[in-house]
Formats: sequence, structure tokens, C-alpha cells
Amino acid sequence: MPDNGPDRGSLLRHEGTDLFDISNEITPPRLPHQRHAYHRMNSQGVVDFAPDRSSKLSGSGVDYDENVGLGITPRAVSITRVPVGSRTTITSPPTPSKSFTPSTGARNSPMSPPTPGSSTQLLSPAPAWQRLDLGNNMLAGGSSSMEGMDEQDNLRNNDDNDNDKKNLLNGCPTSHDIHSSRASWLSISILMLSIYSTIFSGIWLMLAMIQPRYAIISSRGSLSPSTASTLFALLAKTIELSFVTVFVTFLGQVLSRRSFVKASRGVTIPELTMRTWVIQPGFMITHWQHIQHAGLTVLSAITLTAAVVAVFYTTASDALVSPHLKYGKWKSQEMWGLVEASYANQNYIMQNCQTPITTAIDDPTDAGDTCLAMEHAGQAYHNCLEYLDTWTQISKGGEGVSSEISERPSPVAMLFDNTTVTGSWVQTNTSNLTAAYEKYSRIINNVTMSMPHAGVFSAAHDAKNGILQPEDLAGVGEYSIRASVISPTINVLCVNMNSTELAPLVYTEWPNAITNNGDIPNQKIPWSGYEDDIQVQPGQTYLNKTVVDDIFEWGATYGRQPPVFPMLPIDRNSITNITVVNSDSIYLLIKSFSTVNYTVCQIRSFISPVCSTYYNVSGTGQGSLQSHCEDVHDPDAYDKSVQDAPVVSSSDWRSVGQEWALSLSFDSGISSANSSTARLLSQFICYYPPWGAVQLNPLLPSISEVLAVMAGNTLLLATMGSTYYHFWNYTATILDPGVYLNFNASLASQQYTSGPLQRWEGIFYIVLLLVFATNVFCLVYFFLRSGLVTDYTEPANLFAIAVNSPPSERLSGSCGAGPESGQLNVPFHVRQDEGSNHFFIKEGDETGGDFELRQKRRDRQSLKSMTSYSKLSSKRRSFL
Repeated sequence: MPDNGPDRGSLLRHEGTDLFDISNEITPPRLPHQRHAYHRMNSQGVVDFAPDRSSKLSGSGVDYDENVGLGITPRAVSITRVPVGSRTTITSPPTPSKSFTPSTGARNSPMSPPTPGSSTQLLSPAPAWQRLDLGNNMLAGGSSSMEGMDEQDNLRNNDDNDNDKKNLLNGCPTSHDIHSSRASWLSISILMLSIYSTIFSGIWLMLAMIQPRYAIISSRGSLSPSTASTLFALLAKTIELSFVTVFVTFLGQVLSRRSFVKASRGVTIPELTMRTWVIQPGFMITHWQHIQHAGLTVLSAITLTAAVVAVFYTTASDALVSPHLKYGKWKSQEMWGLVEASYANQNYIMQNCQTPITTAIDDPTDAGDTCLAMEHAGQAYHNCLEYLDTWTQISKGGEGVSSEISERPSPVAMLFDNTTVTGSWVQTNTSNLTAAYEKYSRIINNVTMSMPHAGVFSAAHDAKNGILQPEDLAGVGEYSIRASVISPTINVLCVNMNSTELAPLVYTEWPNAITNNGDIPNQKIPWSGYEDDIQVQPGQTYLNKTVVDDIFEWGATYGRQPPVFPMLPIDRNSITNITVVNSDSIYLLIKSFSTVNYTVCQIRSFISPVCSTYYNVSGTGQGSLQSHCEDVHDPDAYDKSVQDAPVVSSSDWRSVGQEWALSLSFDSGISSANSSTARLLSQFICYYPPWGAVQLNPLLPSISEVLAVMAGNTLLLATMGSTYYHFWNYTATILDPGVYLNFNASLASQQYTSGPLQRWEGIFYIVLLLVFATNVFCLVYFFLRSGLVTDYTEPANLFAIAVNSPPSERLSGSCGAGPESGQLNVPFHVRQDEGSNHFFIKEGDETGGDFELRQKRRDRQSLKSMTSYSKLSSKRRSFL
């Protein structure tokens, strides 16, 4: 070996010696830098040394004591400085342990402390695998006396090399088998974790796909929203942790088993770090070169996928599985509502009018009527103002709206001050003003309006139907109902007539009428008992005929009596008739200032089967109730649930209409009181316009439209607590207690539901699917294996076998900053010395006599670990 190193002997001189004065000294042999050798201590703390293999370098004055050891006790080599002309002797310090007694022939105690004056301990002998040619190397670069080493020393050194080879792996016999059976705690725990992760990741995937609705999650329910969110997050985290644990174990098993197989390509350093990809995903960024060197293998692809899905699993769970308030799909269901009265039952409506004035104490006879009159007036005026406000905006725009009734503003109302009600214009084919004028040569303003069934509101809030209200969902819940129930409908028919045509219907215009002079010049008013004079002529069934009998459906043909008004009102005034015998209608006679004609309006109600009621509740608690009518494609229309349901006229509504008309002072024209209500209505009367087009005014509502809107509240009161059917099957008109009646409905509610809120969140289905598939794959893998082997990818196991393994030549220079470039591609195998039962890591491409030596020792295998290794190392290479 060339003399390139420093003079080691010069570093070991006595203190005070001139380091440059070497003329009279013998130069000790130069030694290559060696690792400290270690002796293994037994359980009693006694150091167990290898057999003494001292060799004395002849002719050099150097005694070299060489002992092989694997363990933790350092063997230091000391060089004693002697006077000039004498030899320099290399000795080992004696042991401080009282349990060790050196043999009689020992040159020096290996653990004895240095004597005073001796040199400082500096070098220790190299391990066995580094000292195969130590005897020859020690002589290189030594003094001239060492160059004359005799043949006997060479032979001794060669014997030592052979000895070192044989004892290469004798340092760390394993205490336990490298294989653990299925019954071991480790195998059982990993299998249980794998089963748990597989089952729950499958459940999580199923919940995301099925998207169940959790009715139990509510602010008032058994499971609050915050608790449910925490519970789902906790379960998702346990799935993620168990998945990572199971996959890392699977990865360690694959790599460890591959390292045992002699026919395999072994494992590389990047493959050993694959577990870190999953546990610490940022490692893939800081050590990206490991991914490059891992190669495009099946195992690396699976590991990369597992690392990515493990990172995003909790996010995917929060997006697809954790309960969120979400609208569900429309579903058909049967709903129930409490019914206590028939449709438009006046007595029931008065009983339920909210007033502190009671009939029992304060006002026994008229408390209900008074309360109901106030409610009629308040709601009618409110609805009218809301409707006129819409028309105000139209009028300001200047363009107006269509003259087709179906395209004009819808009627509006209010229910319980928190529910906006929207009606529908129906039977629009009879509302064409132009067509009616062409047929009858007069202005006929005919509109029909359907309102939603107010009883649906009560049914939606009834606990029997189990619909979560906004207050049950922290004030943010929403739902929608499409109820297949009847719809209360009102028809307002207003016809313009001149005074001559109107005479048969006005008492003061009859030939034999008893009249008085009114306060208005030329005004005739009836006497106080004029009602007694209104009698059917002998031999007649109906009152006087008129030219409009076919329009109003009066007379024998239709079986309906016409009204009789006491007098003709003055301009901007109105008079009512609410007492027609066996009639279903109330009547209004009104005079407009814009025309010489009078207008007669008939108002009556019936039940429509061609509508459904929509009820929507927003998250703020505000609701909307609307009617949806005459839609042939509406599956929730009442006539779709009850085939051939007829239109049923309601005579009971007339009693409700009477109170409504009186509360609005529609009869004030009898005294020419100039009611503001009548004045406003008279300004909406349709007449023949100067431009000649007979149609609804595009900038103003008609009188029939306004009257229908003002009467809309009567329809809501008529359906509160009333039947949902077009018939009444009970003898009593008021039921106490009430009965629950069912009806068909479609419901779409906002409940806590699994599933994505946005369409783009569907990409997380891939994460849930891959986690479940990977869990299934790992579970099958563990079931197919008879147990687990030692996982050498775990840092503790890897460190233990690495410190007890020979160094790798191909990793030279990596002990400081770690491996780089091509060193990452070096393959390694886990090998076993059968004689000593020692396991170590060996470069995959290293060859030598070790394999042949193990083959010769195969007949001496007796330990269980040796048998396990033999089975594992003889396996065929796996596709992983």
C-alpha cells in the first residue's frame, strides 16, 4: 500500500518530545483508519471475547493483539512509546470488570487502563469484514524492519483472514423468529385494523353514494348538528388512521418478504422510504429524487396512490359523507291533516277568530261576527294594497302588461303574517273581454281565481307528518310541499248595463214601487219595508227576467234567482244584495263616473279539482303558499289523485261573503255615503274606450280582478281546518274533536344528508373508492399470508439490522449526508448465517462464498427462525 497517510507513530509521542526529531526513533507501522471493534456483553455484564488471535510482528518491535468483537464494548489499541533502540509495543488496556480474568498466556489485559507514560488510546481494530487482509495492510508503509516479515507471519495472517470470514456473522444471533404466526398479537391486531378499515371505508363509500337523510339530526332531536358533525369527523379520522396503519404494514410486508427472496431483485433505499410517503407526504416534495429512483413499478404506483388518497380522505369525507343541510329529491308520500269543519263553515270560522272579547262573558251574540269583520277588512285592504302596488309599478313603466288574464299580475294574500299567498287566474278562456263583447255586445268582465288550500300549512307543521321545521335545523332548514288537495275558487262576473236593462232588478224602478225622495236631487229611495214587496208573481217560480239572464245564469233554465237592489246608486257608490233565496252568490251594484251605465257584479265560490297547492318554507321561517292550476302535466293535481272529481259549488261561502261585503262597506251606497272603497272600485270599471278597442286595460286592473283579490282572504279562511276533499262525509258540519284525513303529496325537504353540495365535489368519490379498494386488497393479502414477518422498513428494525451488518462498498461516502444519485439504486437483501442465526443486510449483487457456506450448513439447521428464513428465501419473486 503506498505511503500516503500521516505518520501515526509521530502522533503518539510522549509529551514534551520534539515531534520533528525522528532521527533516532523507530517508525511504527502505519495503520489504515479502523472502526472501533465491540465486544458483546452477556446478561451478567461480563465481556465475552473472541479467541485470542494475537500476532507479533517480527522484526518490527510491534506486538499486535487482534480480537474480533460485535457488541458495544470498545476495544482500543494503545501504542506504548519506548526509549530509542527498543521496540514500540501495541497493547490493549485491561478490563475494569472484576468478572473477567485474563488467561495465563495473555500478553496484556484487553480492558486494562493505560499505564502512566504510555501513549493515548487512538485506534481500535477493524471489524472482521474489514480485516480480511489486515495482516498484509498493516505492513504497508511501515518501518524497514517490518518489510522483513517472515513467511510464518504471512501464514498466520492468512489463517486470521479465514478465521474472520468464518466468524463474519457470528456477532448477533437473533432472539426471536423473523416470522410471527396468525395467532400472534401483532398479526391479530393488524388483521382487526384491516377489517375495521375495510368495513367502515365501505360504509363511508355507500353513504356517499346512497346519500341517506338523517331525520334524527336536528336542533330538537336526539342528535344535534354539531354533535353529528363531530361524530362523523371522528369516524373519518379513525378510518384514515387505520388505513394508513394497514397500508404501511402491507408495504413493509411486501418489501421485507422481497428482501428475503434470493431470486428477487431485493429492495432499494427509495423503496425503504415508501412508508414515509404515506406517513409524511411532504417527504415526496423534500426528497423527490427518491420517487424518481423508485421506478414505475406496481408497488410504487400503489404507494403513491395510497399517499394521495390518505391526504384527501378526511376532505372527501367532509364533502361527501358528513351531514350537510341539503335539499333532497322530490318523493311522493302520504300526508295527514287535522280536519274539524266543512268548507267555508261560517260558525267554525267565527269560533276560531282570535279576539280577547269572548262570547261567554263580554259579547255573547256578536263577538265572533265583530272579530271576523275586523279580520275581513284588515286582510282585504292589505291584499288590495299589495296588489295595487304591483300595478303602480306597471303604470309608472308606461308599457303596461298583456290584456290576457293569464299574463297579468297574480292575486296575492297574506296568511299568519309570515306566509305569502299567491293565487292563480283560472278558466282564462272565459275572461277574454274582446270575445265576450263580440258575443253579447256589452262589456263583460269575468275572472276566476283559485287560491291554495290553507289547511296544507297546518298539515306541514303537524308533528304527525314528521317534517323538520326551520327551528329544528338551527333556523336554516327549508322544505317544499306539493299537495294534491282541492283549491278554493272564486268567480267575479261584472256586466255593464244601462238603467233600462237594469230596471227589472231595481225596486225603485218597478211600476208599483213605494219610494221616497232622497237627499240627492231627483233621487228615489225605497220605503223601509220594501223587502216585503219583493215577491214572485203568482204562477211564477223566479223573479223578473232580464237581458242578462244567460250571462248570470238566472231563471228557470239555470235554477237560480236573480237579485233585487233597492235603488240605483249615485256615482262612485255601491249597493249590495246578500239575501237572494237559495243562492250561492252575493251581488254588487256600482256606478262609475266615467260611463252612464251601471255595473252588476256577481261573486260566488266553488271547489276546483284541477289545482294543487304548493307550500315552500325558507330558512328564515318565511313561507309561501301558492296554487298551481290547469297544468295537464302536474302529477299532484287533485283530479290526478281523485279521478273524475267534479267542480262543486259552495252555498256555504255566501255566509262568509256576506260578512266580508258588509265589513268593507259595499252597501254604503244605500245612503249615498261615498265610501272610499266603492269610489276606488268604480274607477276600475271597464267601459268602451274612445280608441275603440274592447280589452283589459294594460295599465290598470279591472274591477273583477280587484274584487277577486279582496275576496281572496275569504277563501283562505274557508279552508282553515276544513276538508281536503271535494265532499263531506260527516253529519255534523263541525267535528269536535277533529279527525285526521290523508292526502297525497310530494315533498322535497332540506335535511341533514350525505352527498355533495356542489357538482364538482363528486371528484372525491374517487378518493373514497380507492381507499376502499386498497383496504380490500390489503385485507385479502393478509388473509392469504400465514402470518407476518419482521418489517425491516420500520426504523427500529432497520437500524438494528443495519448496525449489525457489514458496510457497503457501493454506499461509500454516504455516511455523512446520506445516499445520492446512483447509490439510491443499490439493491439489498436480508441474509442469514445459518450457523450463528445472525441476520444482516447485504448488497444484492454481492457474490462470494457465503451462499455456498450456508448450503453446506443447511443440514445443521435446527432453529425455528432458520426454517422460516429458508421458506421465505426460496419463494418465487412477486409481481409487487
